[in-house]
Amino acid sequence: MVTAVVLMHVEVGKAEQVYEKVKEIDEVEIVHLVTGPYDVIAYVELPEKSDYRRVVFAIHEIPGIKSTETCVSI
Repeated sequence: MVTAVVLMHVEVGKAEQVYEKVKEIDEVEIVHLVTGPYDVIAYVELPEKSDYRRVVFAIHEIPGIKSTETCVSI
């Protein structure tokens, strides 16, 4: 199992929309609206490291996301 934390910057006024869409992704275990340098944070559990790209690309496709930074646990 691979765990990743996806930190997201979103367009102004879109955080709740992004939050709801991120929650729909099966591999997302926890998602939070947050204050600070990021707007939304998601904790992702992946069965295989090879699933990483597919899940991150799915997040990038969500309308309102400006950029992401992903931290993969080692």
